[in-house]
Amino acid sequence: MSLYRLSSWSVALLIAAFAPLAQAQDDSGDWRQSVFLYGMGATIDGDAQVGPLQVPVDVGLSDFFDKLKFGAMAAYRIADDEWSFSGDVTYMNLGSSQTTQQGRASAGLDTEQWTVMATVGRRVAPHLEALLSLAYFDVAADLRVRVLQQVRTASRDVSWVDPLLGLNYEIPVSSKWSYTLRGDVGGFGFGSDLTWHALTKFTYQQSDRFTWYLGYRAIAYDYEDGQGLNYQRYDLVQHGPGAGIAFHF
Repeated sequence: MSLYRLSSWSVALLIAAFAPLAQAQDDSGDWRQSVFLYGMGATIDGDAQVGPLQVPVDVGLSDFFDKLKFGAMAAYRIADDEWSFSGDVTYMNLGSSQTTQQGRASAGLDTEQWTVMATVGRRVAPHLEALLSLAYFDVAADLRVRVLQQVRTASRDVSWVDPLLGLNYEIPVSSKWSYTLRGDVGGFGFGSDLTWHALTKFTYQQSDRFTWYLGYRAIAYDYEDGQGLNYQRYDLVQHGPGAGIAFHF
């Protein structure tokens, strides 16, 4: 299944999953709904290996804009004063290359990643939610290693599902501004050995219907599978700044 077809199915599944909640909002009037659109610049750090071919990725701050590519997110959330239900689809297109030994050797990694995350939240304090999520990852990776005139390449597609536990902290800063910090950790060997997700953002409320936000997001995982030539491991952190808008109704 192609990544673009996957994204269409992901959005359809999220709409189907949360449609009954939208109907509950219409019936009770107590639920608040939001749609989020978010664009981000993304970069990547870590290691990737397919069979015997391994590519180290180490993007320093000075290299950030050279490695910058693109990411985007669409999300839906419905919540009352106690519970929240949300789903988001994130796309990241990332690449990196590294040259050593006075240009005699180089290594490169390009990845396209879709992440679909469904989350249930329970308010445990006035500004704090406890979160339980399921995250689906679909990663397409292209690795390249060149030593002198010898070039070796490898490509793999892989997908898995991880459970995550998290917290979401949101506090008003002023009448118009608020600050949000979210962290999730999971994997636990179900899909990956370890997965974590972090999001920090400042939100400006333009009106009851619209808010703007500026933040930074990171998604990391340590996944491995297979043996011999079929072995693959991705120990990667994908992160970057972003901005977006939310519609409330």
